[in-house]
Amino acid sequence: MRWQRRLNIVLSIAISVAFLLLGAFVFRISYIRTIEALTDLYGGFKYYICELFELGECEAPSVIEFSKVLNWSIFLPEDFETFKANFIEFCKLFVTKENFLNWLSATGQKAGDISKIIVLILPCILALWMALKMLYTKPNTKHNVDTVPLRIYKTVTGYTIEPLKRYIKQYVEFLKEHSKVLVLWVIIWVCNLNFATIIIAFLGYYFYFAVSFDLASIYVQVVKMFIDLQVVVKFVPIWLIVIAAWFIFDHWRKNLALAKLRRMENSNRGFISDLPIVSMTCGSMGKKKTTIITDMTLSQEVMFRNVAYGKLQTTDMKFPNFGWIAFEMELRKCMEYGVVYNLATIKEWVQLKRSRYDKHHNDDLQLYGYDSQRYGLYYQDGLKTQYIFDVLETYAQLYFIYVIQSSLIVSNFSIREDNKFVDQGNFPMWSMDFFAKNRRPSRHAHILDFDVLRLGKKVIDNNPNAGSFEFGVVAITEVGKERGNNLELKEVKKGTEETNQKNDLFNSWLKMCRHSATVDNYPFVKVFTDEQRPASWGADARDLCDIVHIVSSGSTRLALPFFTIEDMVNEWLFNRFIGLYYDFRFNRGDNTLFIYLLKKVTSFIYHRNTLSYNNYGFCVANIEKERGTMDGKAEKKKYYVMNKKIYSQRFSTDCFSDYFNDMAKKTKIGLNDYMEYATEKATVTELKMQNSYFINALYKNADSE
Repeated sequence: MRWQRRLNIVLSIAISVAFLLLGAFVFRISYIRTIEALTDLYGGFKYYICELFELGECEAPSVIEFSKVLNWSIFLPEDFETFKANFIEFCKLFVTKENFLNWLSATGQKAGDISKIIVLILPCILALWMALKMLYTKPNTKHNVDTVPLRIYKTVTGYTIEPLKRYIKQYVEFLKEHSKVLVLWVIIWVCNLNFATIIIAFLGYYFYFAVSFDLASIYVQVVKMFIDLQVVVKFVPIWLIVIAAWFIFDHWRKNLALAKLRRMENSNRGFISDLPIVSMTCGSMGKKKTTIITDMTLSQEVMFRNVAYGKLQTTDMKFPNFGWIAFEMELRKCMEYGVVYNLATIKEWVQLKRSRYDKHHNDDLQLYGYDSQRYGLYYQDGLKTQYIFDVLETYAQLYFIYVIQSSLIVSNFSIREDNKFVDQGNFPMWSMDFFAKNRRPSRHAHILDFDVLRLGKKVIDNNPNAGSFEFGVVAITEVGKERGNNLELKEVKKGTEETNQKNDLFNSWLKMCRHSATVDNYPFVKVFTDEQRPASWGADARDLCDIVHIVSSGSTRLALPFFTIEDMVNEWLFNRFIGLYYDFRFNRGDNTLFIYLLKKVTSFIYHRNTLSYNNYGFCVANIEKERGTMDGKAEKKKYYVMNKKIYSQRFSTDCFSDYFNDMAKKTKIGLNDYMEYATEKATVTELKMQNSYFINALYKNADSE
């Protein structure tokens, strides 16, 4: 709304003016010191030039001297020798008897003061607790009715706090849209708090030290830095410093956690790279089989784009003077209009350009103005000679794989991905960080039509999708149920008219899939499957795989350092509240002010803890890798499952549940309608109601005797 925008502009101007007035009247000394630092910078640079070009005897700059405008006292002595002597004396204090006794005396005095406060406050707390208990344990069934104090609180906050919160949120969004205002405020406060002086003084000293290597002067700079930082301590309230320090510390440890998670992701990618084209992940129910192959699938897609990107760079260098951007733009137009839509059509497109060039030798039309006479048409790498159109064909295929704005995943269960395509009209880039803070647009994996992987008979005759798959990541969960094992397929005949596992040549596709996906000697295809046990998949296909056994999956851990105490406090507070809350729910049906406020505080703590674990949590899966022939020694490995990457609504573990939902909806019976046993021992009638093969066989045999 216009009035909100106008208010935002007026408020931003008012805040900016207030910050400037604070700088003029409260932090004036910072600006005087900044002017002095600029003088030091000039002197340091002058000394640097003088020494660098040997312009005669150079006068020592003022940057190595103490400030003349800011000389507040600090705990550090003025020279290093005094500092060293004082430090030795300070260390000796830790081992003296007098110092220890003084520490005990001071500690005892403080403990006594704290005890007095506790003695005074404790009866008040106990009285309040007893009053609340008497009040809130009185039963009622006023379901979802607010008490009078709660209604008053909601009314007051509804006209005061809530509108203010909404406006602050809206104003924060306004500032995000107009980031220049935030930059201006940062600059003002960098100057107000004297940080600008520290930066300028460092630059001035850097010029001096670069040519003098005066190690003795470093101590003076450290003392000057602490003197300059006193502006913050003197003028900024201690509580504000503590809050700012906490935010800085929290930001620092979050960056450490993200770096750790990215190292884990790189470790996972190294493991995935070592896998063959086809792999099978096995483990009992609940061991995170589907989770891990989904995780591998997501990583492999990113790896394919990264490999294509790297190969584009090296291919570019074969003909560095070629107009690659023009070639890319024409290729993208052809992709947009459907002229090229797979690797095969790209080869045809490049071959057409090649035939036209070989016929007319027109550099402007087919080579985008490339000077073939000057730069040549052939590239010699020491092993072979490549014609420019052979390189263009490779580049076009790599560019197609890299730039295609579609998922590279084809699967029999849905997988969500959120890689962001960033394009400013030139060479596009992908943002593929699994740990990005900002939410990105989603896309999902392609539905796997198994006919595209069958080289033999198809389930659908003349299936238009048949033969279309060339490259990508294939993910198949419960592969044994799809393909069957040797025992299950014993009665299946290869020569029947009906499509089955023996005549569809799916296994032949597994053996040959790399041929259609290989570009520049790299196979852009990977197949990830999972099943509860290896024998569920026939040996002919399984022998192609590496089998990944999930031995165990550890509990969730946190990559965020220094969170243990917070975690303990959060858990203690939440457990205390949740017990109190459900005692209240048992006794009363209404809503009270005390429970309302307590629930707000506890939900805030719970939400913060949940965010920490969701963003920085991980668990370690212990796995063993062996050949599909199962005749070698298993290799022990670790695979890291990171919450932010894999549990951000990536997939559903009950991917086949709609089949059972559909059956259940067609019935008129639920669990509550099942017959119950009459006593502790089943009767004959109750046994027969089980429709059990075992029980039916017993009574069938008894009847036949």
